[in-house]
Amino acid sequence: MAAFVSGPRRRTAIAVAATRRARGVRVRVVDRAWTVAQPTGRVTVCRTFDQLLDELTGRGVDRGELRSALLAAAGSVPTTS
Repeated sequence: MAAFVSGPRRRTAIAVAATRRARGVRVRVVDRAWTVAQPTGRVTVCRTFDQLLDELTGRGVDRGELRSALLAAAGSVPTTS
């Protein structure tokens, strides 16, 4: 799983897709992790893809749908040869 979501461009694509899909949060990339900021000011650091899914599940989107959408976003990033 880590190979599918590793690298700054893939993490950025996941953050953009997550922010669009999950209501009321802003997801950003930090060094080897994501942060999930809520309107209240609470910020959670998610070091793994599963932690990110755990944090975003229940925000108006099904976990399975969210997982598929985020992996599709990561997969859309072109690889360098």
